[in-house]
Amino acid sequence: MQKTGDAKLLPRRFFGCDSSQRKAFSLVELLVVVASTLTLASFFMPTFVGAAEKTRRATCRDHLRQFLVGVQAYANDNFARLPSGRLESNDRRDECVTVIAAGTRDTLLQYTGNARLLACPNLTRPFDRPQGWRFHEHGIALGYNYLGGHSGTPWTATGGCTNWVSPQTEHDDGALTLITDINDWSPASGKAFATHSNRGLVIKNDDADNGAVYTTSRDIGAAGGNIGLLDGSVAWKSIRQMQNFDGSRFWGYSGCLAAW
Repeated sequence: MQKTGDAKLLPRRFFGCDSSQRKAFSLVELLVVVASTLTLASFFMPTFVGAAEKTRRATCRDHLRQFLVGVQAYANDNFARLPSGRLESNDRRDECVTVIAAGTRDTLLQYTGNARLLACPNLTRPFDRPQGWRFHEHGIALGYNYLGGHSGTPWTATGGCTNWVSPQTEHDDGALTLITDINDWSPASGKAFATHSNRGLVIKNDDADNGAVYTTSRDIGAAGGNIGLLDGSVAWKSIRQMQNFDGSRFWGYSGCLAAW
């Protein structure tokens, strides 16, 4: 007599392993599975990319903090004065927040100890060159906007821009902005930078002589940027909270505009 509790005597189909009862996937079912997998992958991919960008923003924030430490160390050795923001131009009015004299860049490198700290890690060549990116006869282009040591601020504001004040010593108002990520554009050249979009760096490079339109960092997808203050603090700021500023003293609208 068969014992119902004895698994050895139960039919194989009881466990769902009866080969005579198996059914293979049809082509339609296989295509449905593949399509569902691809749909899920496309849904989650932006999340993965966003997580990578979030990590880069955190690394960038750490770079800015070390940059600020280097600037403060310089000030401690130089009667509280901050490194100069001036160019190598003979015209003292010719200043820009993205470019500094090569000698000043060398000084910052001495006090920070690492060329990588002078540029956001999202930025690629030519910003990440160990020797710096020589920008024509003006000096070296940093991978951040450096607002310290500029003369004549607040500069005359181009239409739609806000005035800003350059800190000169470490004893100035600690709430003054000293270093920012690059969210800059130049209407004259048709170029625009967004260091941090939801998927990383975005650069727009139009030919302004062929009817390029006015394009800002917001227009190309900037999500925001890290902002370093004179007091040494660094915080993320959404592009929606940012204002537009003149990044060039002499050239104004034809030079560099920036958001921070």
